[in-house]
Amino acid sequence: MIITAAEFMSQLPQGKLVPVDVRPEVDWRKETLPGGVSLNVYDYFIPESDETGIAGMAAGARGAFERLGLGKDRIPVFFEEQTGMISPRGLWFYELVGLEGGLILDGGIQAWRAAGGETAPGTGATDAIRQAEASAIPFRRELVASTEQVLAHEADGADIFDTRRRTEFEGTFVHPCCARPGRIPHSHFAFYEDLLQDGRYRSAAEIRAIAEAAGLLPEREVITYCHRGARAATALYGLRLAGYDKVKIYTGSWHEWAGNAALPIEIGPAQEV
Repeated sequence: MIITAAEFMSQLPQGKLVPVDVRPEVDWRKETLPGGVSLNVYDYFIPESDETGIAGMAAGARGAFERLGLGKDRIPVFFEEQTGMISPRGLWFYELVGLEGGLILDGGIQAWRAAGGETAPGTGATDAIRQAEASAIPFRRELVASTEQVLAHEADGADIFDTRRRTEFEGTFVHPCCARPGRIPHSHFAFYEDLLQDGRYRSAAEIRAIAEAAGLLPEREVITYCHRGARAATALYGLRLAGYDKVKIYTGSWHEWAGNAALPIEIGPAQEV
């Protein structure tokens, strides 16, 4: 699921791997990897994490990848400035719609430059993940959690993993677009950036230790969330590197949960989960 700059540099001339720049389009136009296309995966908000909303999200993602000609013999390598909260989200959308082989450039364009890779201004195709009309296209429903599944997580034997900053988790900070501060009850906690070091993923052993310290067990299903579903994707792939193979994302995350006054919340320092 990740590729180093040196590995990517050696394989890029073969023409099968396609650099997919998920930074803002203005940065792509200024400088990107050779042949890089631009895809906005960050600004997407799911309208509602129910079955219709999830199906529409998958349809919209499928459309973006088809328009960019990605899939089959054109495998995307998602990258940003360093490995952060955007390139993993790009890979998650790609896997959500059932496409295989996608990768994250670990260390991003900074690692590419450091390895001596050439760059050039971005030209050509640009696109964005947008909601589409729900359709019957196949997608990997096991990678995404609905609000109902989050509510039923204890009965279903799943753990909720909050990957936001501690101030967000404890409710002392709230984004202006969110109706309420706090967290989903019974959430486990670790900040997503703790799974990274120097703009790359930590080793599997280090991530495993962080996850276990947060109370997450690899044999249980884990539902990650954050503010809008981006940091949650970074955590998903970090957990996968560490041997957790039953991980999904609550895409609506706190933005959606906080906006529904009927849903329970917790505020304050974490209690034992």
